[in-house]
Amino acid sequence: MPPVEEKSLRSRKKARSRQQIADAAATLFGAKGYDEVTVADVARLAEVSEQTVYNFFSSKEQLVLDEDAAFEARLIKTLRERPNGKSLTDGVRADVHSFLDGLERWPEGPQNKGGMPYLIIVSPTLRRAWLEAVDRYSDSAAGVLVEESGGALSRPAAKVLGLSIVAVYAVIVDEVGRATVEGMSVATRIETLRLQVDDALDRIAGSLNFSAQE
Repeated sequence: MPPVEEKSLRSRKKARSRQQIADAAATLFGAKGYDEVTVADVARLAEVSEQTVYNFFSSKEQLVLDEDAAFEARLIKTLRERPNGKSLTDGVRADVHSFLDGLERWPEGPQNKGGMPYLIIVSPTLRRAWLEAVDRYSDSAAGVLVEESGGALSRPAAKVLGLSIVAVYAVIVDEVGRATVEGMSVATRIETLRLQVDDALDRIAGSLNFSAQE
């Protein structure tokens, strides 16, 4: 078994290579548009082989939706691991604001055209991939909600609620993308979204208060 130091060094090198590829993809997508860029182009700019790109990203779409699995895990954690006494609505609200905080830290500028929010607005191919991901997130959320309700929720009812929760995040991503397309300040749009998201969550809060824990 390799020493811990060696494994750590190898992990850091892999992380750097992955980030190098992701940065190259974002640069090219921002400059040329998603549909005009090939995986070979990304590999060339990142100075790696095409196979190395595929070692880190299973498809061209994943070069954009690369945080797909991480977001799904985040969503499930938000639904399952909220503190005792904290309602599901409040748990989602706290995470949504944290999500907005992360987006607000993105630097403004042309590089945003290489990011996921912008690209899922302007590329039909990525739009389809994004909507498929949203549906998958909703299925995952529904499974957790059925468990959290102790079986009180049917699967169809849980899917409706899961869609409602995921839609909050999806709308945020869409609105940030549209702001970038329209040349608006993303930071200004996010500040408005904070109020609008709170309003949306207040409106669906009654539907989310389904379990004995809440």
